Amino acid sequence: MSPAEQRQTGRPRDPEIRTKALLAAQRVYVRAGRAGFTFEAIAREAGVGKPALYRRWATAEELMRDVLRSHVLVGAETPDSGIREQLTQIALATLRLVQSEQGTFILRVSSEREAQPELFGRYFDRLREVIHTQNRGLVEKAVARGELADDCDADALLLSITGAMLVGALMGFAPDPAADAAGASQFCRTAIEQVLRGVLPAVPAHRKD
Repeated sequence: MSPAEQRQTGRPRDPEIRTKALLAAQRVYVRAGRAGFTFEAIAREAGVGKPALYRRWATAEELMRDVLRSHVLVGAETPDSGIREQLTQIALATLRLVQSEQGTFILRVSSEREAQPELFGRYFDRLREVIHTQNRGLVEKAVARGELADDCDADALLLSITGAMLVGALMGFAPDPAADAAGASQFCRTAIEQVLRGVLPAVPAHRKD
């Protein structure tokens, strides 16, 4: 019998314990990083006994893999409208993410990425697939519609916007959408206009006859 099969024997598992443990593990990791990511700290945070964790995960690394798999992010809900409004919603979603517990988790994972490149690298591959690839498709459609110049670099455009939101939040320039929705929206729209100036299609100059 494998270790996983052995852990599945015994009394039925309470599904709520797994949810509590995953949320607690995320909070512990945000506060203490890999060094403090222990079953003892996670059990204390979740309010459960360590045996409950050992019945589900053999090691802390196995638990971390489960945390990363459960940490699902979705792309911004973008309106079926012009690219300006779509990019504004992407910028707002980035601000909300950066200033949330999930965003703090991502930053912590990024800071320790080199310590476990295989484990954390796969996590960022999934983030790119879920979020960046979806947003890239919106930009490419805008180019096809003629809203953006043919030579617009979709990746560079998106990174210019999301990077500005990240730095703006970290440096305290960007308003918190939860506390100042209007200010955050205006911050995003201003950034979008600045970035779009370089990728809007050229307007033919008016010729005098």
